[in-house]
Amino acid sequence: MTPTESPPKSTGTRDRVIQALLFVAVGISLVITLWGMDLGRLWAALKVADWRWLAVAVLANVASQVTRAVGWNAMFTEFRIRFPLLVRIEFAVQAAAAVTPEGVGEFVRIGYLLREGVARSVTVTLMMVRKFFSSLGLVPFLVFIWWPGSDVPGWAVAVAWVYAAVLAVMCVLIVRVARTPSAPAREGRLRKIVFDARTALGPVRRPRVFAEVGAAAVVTRALDFLAAVTIAKALGLRLPVAVLVLVLLSIEVSNILPTLPGQLGTFEAAVLGATAGVLGPAEGLAFALVLHAQQVLPQIPLGTIAMADNSILRNRSKRDAS
Repeated sequence: MTPTESPPKSTGTRDRVIQALLFVAVGISLVITLWGMDLGRLWAALKVADWRWLAVAVLANVASQVTRAVGWNAMFTEFRIRFPLLVRIEFAVQAAAAVTPEGVGEFVRIGYLLREGVARSVTVTLMMVRKFFSSLGLVPFLVFIWWPGSDVPGWAVAVAWVYAAVLAVMCVLIVRVARTPSAPAREGRLRKIVFDARTALGPVRRPRVFAEVGAAAVVTRALDFLAAVTIAKALGLRLPVAVLVLVLLSIEVSNILPTLPGQLGTFEAAVLGATAGVLGPAEGLAFALVLHAQQVLPQIPLGTIAMADNSILRNRSKRDAS
């Protein structure tokens, strides 16, 4: 079976049923949370937002797209791709992800990098590695959840430990698999894909590359944390550092669920769950809505501009010829 073949109908039906059930679960949880909520109190919580702090959060969001591009740049040791182009691709991908179903944004990345001579299998492999490092970048902040006296629920402490343990196992697997393989003895599309994927992982084993990608991920997460802090200040909410980290962790965990465009629904449910017991329903929803808007709304116009830039559509040969 080749990778281009469609999955069996039974598998496709099962996946659609699972997705539908997850959407229903998210919808029910939101209805339960919003039932009987004082909308006047919600509006009052939103109305006091200080635009100066919101501006800082938006700038942190924009800067985080650049640091993500830094991580991609560190992994491309075998390809000469200009850094400004990687930044534009990152904005384009995030814009596509904000307005389309889950996963479509990464198809945009594959298409753009394919024009730069990067094979699909290489891009897909690096996407998974980059996602791993993105999750790994959150681990240093978990110390605030584990710290004695953080006053976060026991389930949150347990989730943080499981999260760190899973990433530790993945780290070992990546380092063991990421070895420069010998060329396949026999020809075949699947063997070629596996060879390209393992070759793409090779540079990750280099200490310098590993450190650069990891540092970029930590800085990205620091910017996400800064955005959460400034939004809490903009709304006049006093949230402990541990709760803000728990918000980021909950959003990260919710990413594994099928979502509507821009994580609509699951994002709000994750934030409400993390702030339950600290904020009232109205204040928690206000924080979730503004935090979500800060992540999504700036990306759409900036990404649209990036996609409209003709230089992003040029292939490598034309650019080298010039």
